[in-house]
Amino acid sequence: TTPTASRVTLEGADRTERPDRVSSILVAVAGGPHSGATVDVAKAVAETTDAWVDLFHVVPSNGAAEATGRPDDDSDGADHDAAEASGADAIGSGSEATGSWEDDTASGESILTAAETRLGEFDRADRWLVEGRSAAEEIVDQSPYYDLVVVGTPTTGTVGRFVFGCTTDTVVDDADVPVLVVESDEPTPLR
Repeated sequence: TTPTASRVTLEGADRTERPDRVSSILVAVAGGPHSGATVDVAKAVAETTDAWVDLFHVVPSNGAAEATGRPDDDSDGADHDAAEASGADAIGSGSEATGSWEDDTASGESILTAAETRLGEFDRADRWLVEGRSAAEEIVDQSPYYDLVVVGTPTTGTVGRFVFGCTTDTVVDDADVPVLVVESDEPTPLR
């Protein structure tokens, strides 16, 4: 598959300890319009550098969902965060969260399977379905274990990002390693 990205931005390049080496890449995947391009770019980098790719998706934790009936106490749920990290809309249509932990988990597994399928014959990949309250927190928490993080560009407008926060912005600001932010030239959802 040819990468379908129209723009890829490297953020935090000064955070790398070994700029000459990328051996592991965390790729945040969800249901957004940039998800396919995010996987394509990560695959291209991994093929060039012989790196491993970890496909990473966050679903609301069962405890958080049971306590409130939703993934978070506010409207910025974990699965929503994961969706936005790969380019889904911040509110409404981009959110994959259904309110049921089982449904969110099944949706997350489906997204990870679609991302694996998009990798094709590439065989240095693992998948991680993680429970958490915030995709941004989970991605940032895992970032020290990788050489690079790849996320989709935000699809939320400036006001929405200010009011509700933005997974991509948080990851770019707080990750311990460089972050590639991918924007697709056309919608490339994983499913």
